[in-house]
Amino acid sequence: MNTENKTLTTRDRILARVRANRPKSYKHPEIPVYPIAGDRIENFISHVEGFDGKVITAGSRSEALSWLKENLVPSPSNLVYSSVEGYIGNVTSDSIKKPADAEQLSACVGEGILGIGETGSVLVEPESFGQMANALLTSNLYLLLDKSKITDGLQNAYAQMDLSKIQYSSLFSGPSATADIEAVHITGAQGPVSLTVLLY
Repeated sequence: MNTENKTLTTRDRILARVRANRPKSYKHPEIPVYPIAGDRIENFISHVEGFDGKVITAGSRSEALSWLKENLVPSPSNLVYSSVEGYIGNVTSDSIKKPADAEQLSACVGEGILGIGETGSVLVEPESFGQMANALLTSNLYLLLDKSKITDGLQNAYAQMDLSKIQYSSLFSGPSATADIEAVHITGAQGPVSLTVLLY
């Protein structure tokens, strides 16, 4: 062993041997983008409703916010958290000191980042709700979504995402549900009982 190798740490010697015996790299295969039949917005609405969700179509964002103000009125018995500019709830982030406190929420209002026509899913980040627990533990979830942000399919959606800038995200496809027990479909089994998407 020469003097240069003697000065290397055991770790460095191991890593050098790993690098020297690294297998040959291969080019990733090209995956075709498969077309999705039908209109992306119609597909989105159909799939959301097929998963027991509800879609409200508005002509503009201000109309969507007006619908919320008329139909989701905060009160002492209706605790609402909102991270959406233009609609104010009666619960703030300061009131929810730990994730478990979100179980008090009657409703949570957040912003959808993009929608997927193929699955009726809405992509969200924790920032969409202040914290993800607010969306998971609330009884009723409301998501605002710009129609122009709906893609045809999952492949198109992933092509638009910059995953290097997203720490954590989730796809919501209707309220939670299960049909595991005696094949009986139950909506709202582990999370929100209802999901309403306000498209504008």
